[in-house]
Amino acid sequence: MTPGDPRIAGGRSQPVAPPADLLLVHGDDRHRVDEAVRQWRRRAAAAELGVEVIEAPAPLDRVRSSLAEIPLIDERRYLLLRDPPQLTGGRRSGEAGRALAEALELRAPSTSVCLVSHQSVPASHPVAAAVGRLGGEIRAFNLLRGRDVREWAERAVAERGLRLRAGALDHLLRVAGSDLGVIAAELDKLSAYSGGEPVEVETVRHLVGGAEAVEVWNVLERLLGAQPGRGAAAATELVEEGHSTQHLIATLAGQLSELRRAQSLLGSGGSGGRLATELHIPEWRADRLARQARAVAPEVVEDWLHQLQAIDAAIKSGETDDRQAMGRFALGAARAVARGRAR
Repeated sequence: MTPGDPRIAGGRSQPVAPPADLLLVHGDDRHRVDEAVRQWRRRAAAAELGVEVIEAPAPLDRVRSSLAEIPLIDERRYLLLRDPPQLTGGRRSGEAGRALAEALELRAPSTSVCLVSHQSVPASHPVAAAVGRLGGEIRAFNLLRGRDVREWAERAVAERGLRLRAGALDHLLRVAGSDLGVIAAELDKLSAYSGGEPVEVETVRHLVGGAEAVEVWNVLERLLGAQPGRGAAAATELVEEGHSTQHLIATLAGQLSELRRAQSLLGSGGSGGRLATELHIPEWRADRLARQARAVAPEVVEDWLHQLQAIDAAIKSGETDDRQAMGRFALGAARAVARGRAR
């Protein structure tokens, strides 16, 4: 049963626990960070009409104003701050970190706040110190390694009621590595396919993509993450290691087309829930698409699609070197994301 859902005990529905009044969720394990935020949002949605979301990079004046605002109708307001730049500087955050910490001091008693950072925030950071001083909760999710990944995957299998034959989970972990988001997605796929029946190893080998597909799929996520240069480096490394350039182009083009459609739906008043319904994708992917859609302008996505089309044609006609072409594209894409944030 998902945390935050109504509980059934003795035939009676139990009330949903309210979301934390002040919560800082951080760490480089994106899947677990996002899941903790989803739990907070589900609890907020169960209690009130919705959550105000402030995406990075938002002016600090807007954040300060939202923190101090008093609700007009509802008893409480719920505010989610996604990756505020004041949290990304670590110990050297300086004035920016202290300014956000001071803004938290102005939080209205009727406003519940969740701050999320997809990077680790040290305990000495001014914002982390302020959350602790104000009686808030801090939850850290750093990347799991080795045995911890397997234990997490085993729990995820049990939660879904999946029955995997011996060796099936081993193969999945070899393919997905330590990426919990990929592991969860593959388990969702196997759960839907199995219909409650045991899943054989050969079935897993057939349904779960190879390691190359997993790595290629993560290029766009890294490009639109906190450090776009990592996406450029990942794309370049894949090509240099001998992975198929045509596969990389096709995967990126497919992801960008889906992202462009998501931007169109969100621009017409859509939501993450609508994305999941319209695009026939799981909730976790819809949440990721919604975040990515706000991380880059639609015209930039359109330009990337045109560039990939041109690169594909030039490679097939022998007019360009595939490695150099993909390297230039990846570096240009990373710079475009960085310029957009700077503005």
